[in-house]
Amino acid sequence: MYKPAPPRPRKTNIIRSRNGCKSCRNRRTKCDEQKPVCGTCARLNKSCEYVQPMLKFQIITVRNPKKLLSTYDTPSKERKQRLAGNERLAVQAEQGNPLIGGYDIVKSLQTTERDVFYSTYWEDRCLPALHPMFYSATLLTADYPILNDAILALSSCNISRLYSERKISSTGLVGPLSPSLTHQTRSHLYYSSAIKKLTAMTASDCRHNAAVVFTVLVLFAHLESAMGNFQGFYCHVQGMMNFLVEWRGGPGDATIKPLLTSWMQTRYVVWWARAYFSSLDIHQQLPSIPLPISMKEVPFTLHERRVKVLSIMCESHRLNFKAVLQRFKSMRPEEEVTKENNQGYVECVSLLCQEATKLDEWLLHLPPSEQPIYELNDTNSTAIHFQSHDAALNYAYYVVARIMQCTGLLRELYSQTTPDHEDECYKAELWVQTLVQIAQGVDMRTSAARNSYTIGFSGLLLAGTLRCQSLSVGLEIQNWLQTLQDLQPTEEGAFPVYQTLSVVKAINQQRMVGRDVFAVTQPVDDGGGHPKVTAYNSQSISSLLFHGRCRIRNCLFEECITLGV
Repeated sequence: MYKPAPPRPRKTNIIRSRNGCKSCRNRRTKCDEQKPVCGTCARLNKSCEYVQPMLKFQIITVRNPKKLLSTYDTPSKERKQRLAGNERLAVQAEQGNPLIGGYDIVKSLQTTERDVFYSTYWEDRCLPALHPMFYSATLLTADYPILNDAILALSSCNISRLYSERKISSTGLVGPLSPSLTHQTRSHLYYSSAIKKLTAMTASDCRHNAAVVFTVLVLFAHLESAMGNFQGFYCHVQGMMNFLVEWRGGPGDATIKPLLTSWMQTRYVVWWARAYFSSLDIHQQLPSIPLPISMKEVPFTLHERRVKVLSIMCESHRLNFKAVLQRFKSMRPEEEVTKENNQGYVECVSLLCQEATKLDEWLLHLPPSEQPIYELNDTNSTAIHFQSHDAALNYAYYVVARIMQCTGLLRELYSQTTPDHEDECYKAELWVQTLVQIAQGVDMRTSAARNSYTIGFSGLLLAGTLRCQSLSVGLEIQNWLQTLQDLQPTEEGAFPVYQTLSVVKAINQQRMVGRDVFAVTQPVDDGGGHPKVTAYNSQSISSLLFHGRCRIRNCLFEECITLGV
């Protein structure tokens, strides 16, 4: 239909060489680019020198971050959606090395894009595991860079812990995997930036932005808790206490109670982590962590109910284990059995009764939407389900508190046998079975992702194992932990799965030969170990002291047992 277009005439017959020598380029002639001397320079007997490319870099310091954002078109909604889509695709990688943990994907991101990447992950994965008040805190990041840095630090820390890297060499004590170094490095950078901004604030700045400063401190506490940095956590706790004393608006501020709720949850998480594993003497000295006065009222939200039941559970656990270990401490040659031991037992039973009364009141205010749903499955065993994962976890805390309030074991250890002694022991067994049924009813992937900032099922089941003398129930707990390790071999609820599993296996092995184990402690306390930078456990534990009773000889024992690796 149409004739082909005629060829365009050339403007010049000169063929320019872009890689020719200096002499030819200066004379604007064609260079044949032969090395080491081109033909023209050889014919004219001239020096032949080729041009080397030079790269020049210019460093630009932007005083106003908003100007930098404008150069990237101030991440539009479409850009955010595209980055969010890429992040979700990366997170959904289940096999092999997840895309989200790869070095190339982070290395290729510019500063602003990297911030959007971590903030998108924060909204999708971190916020559902935290108190809802952090949703509103996220809206303030544009106005408060210190808050933005703290949020991105916790977000990148969460990614580094959920998406692991395989070590070149490892031992059974630390596991074959380590947190993602790339994302962990980003977390340290964001954290350092937030700390610098905090230390640069004046007293007047803190007073005028009290809610933001307290939010940042709570985020710091969550990060140190996730890293197992006890020293750093206690430093922030002291800072928060001093800050609350100076905060004039404290109790009247609308944000104080939600922030206190989130903060107290972290304090109970760290308390629990310190209780497992410490020495006998340290365990005897573990302090009680009372609730603030403003949180002793009737809880109205799920998270308020969580913190209240956590306080009851941890205090019941402290009283129960303190009394048990005191009995074994009195067996040592340097200790003398005195009337104070029996008085301590009587006082412990009385205090546990008080905690049981608090727990009864807590249960009365539990709404129907958070109560268990019992279903009979194909194996004729009752499965326990809940309308939400958070409701299941809260009820699991309630069950563990009930286990610790059973005094049958204490009466047996202190030879205060009563007619209901066997009923008390049987009651504890039933509560442990209930805990196992709750754990079996939850989704393990959800548990590993949503329990990052609270006590998870791994730690709860370990406590239940120590208060259950049934081998069959102990093996059910072991199988659950083994399944979790096969699915998520790192940690759940800040508890290293492989370490918990090794302890439960050792307890069951003792049970198979007729020995019940009531407590495990360290021979020599390590202060909680070191921050979990290159591993998922802060403590390298190869052996533990097992405190229990030999059923065959009907006597108590205390023995150092080597854990299987």
